[in-house]
Amino acid sequence: MGFNADAIFLEKDKDTLEFCNGINDKNNIKEIIDSHEGIKDKFTHHFQKLQEWWNGVAKDIERFHGHNNLWEFRNKAMANLKSKLIPFGIFDEFKIAGIFVNWWEDLLYDFKTVASSGWSSMLIEDEGIEKKFFADDLKNIEELESKISELEGELNEILEEVEDGDEEDQEQKTAKKVKDYLKEIVKDLHSSGQEYAIKEAKKWEELIEKIEVKDKELKKLNKELKSIKQDLENKVTQKRNSLTEQEAKELLLEKFFDTIKQYLEKYLNNEKRELVKIFENLWDKYKISLKQLKSERDLDGNKLDWFLNKLGYINK
Repeated sequence: MGFNADAIFLEKDKDTLEFCNGINDKNNIKEIIDSHEGIKDKFTHHFQKLQEWWNGVAKDIERFHGHNNLWEFRNKAMANLKSKLIPFGIFDEFKIAGIFVNWWEDLLYDFKTVASSGWSSMLIEDEGIEKKFFADDLKNIEELESKISELEGELNEILEEVEDGDEEDQEQKTAKKVKDYLKEIVKDLHSSGQEYAIKEAKKWEELIEKIEVKDKELKKLNKELKSIKQDLENKVTQKRNSLTEQEAKELLLEKFFDTIKQYLEKYLNNEKRELVKIFENLWDKYKISLKQLKSERDLDGNKLDWFLNKLGYINK
């Protein structure tokens, strides 16, 4: 994986290594491995070789229409992928075959459709059209969803300030329920006519107003989000119906490449997780030294003797 164990260990003496001073918790190991430049380089080199492989494969896929050579393509493309990735030494031919076969099975229907009917726009997911032609709309949706999430958090914090005494209903607090509850309190306080009660009612009225402001803003943003999403859905439908064959081909080729890249990344991440496990297991076994374990055992033993002595079970 291009990882150097010096990032984890220091040499204690000629026979012993110890964990670096900066590693105070097992989680630090994953952080170090995730950020290691050698591992990042391995990922980059694999993706570069995948791109080289794809540059040739894409030309073969473009010739699918009108030709029944899918299985010939499959065997040739798989062998080519193995020749590109095996030299790195991370995957054997069986794991590379696994990457390819997952990709192949995911897209076989698409490949057959291209071979028989050409570059059909119906093979393209909405997400692909959105990313390609409506990036600004997606950005607006993302920003709105972020605002809504933040506002929901603020509103929930306000609602949590109210203790309604109904423990079973704590997880179902809504702005309406809390407002109704507070309005009843305010009504009761005002009906007492006492000065202290009027002041207390004023405090709850201010809280009701805060809830109403947040709730109103939240409803407005959700309405806006729904409108933008509906508008985007209409745009995607219109664009799909007006796609040229060239645009459809470009989108499908991007989809085919992205799919196998995702599988390659998944397999690389699996290997990285195995690497993390190796060092985490060493942490579990050896972080606490035998000397420290013996010391703790002796300390516990001495405590036990002291208690037994106090209880009169032993004389020491």
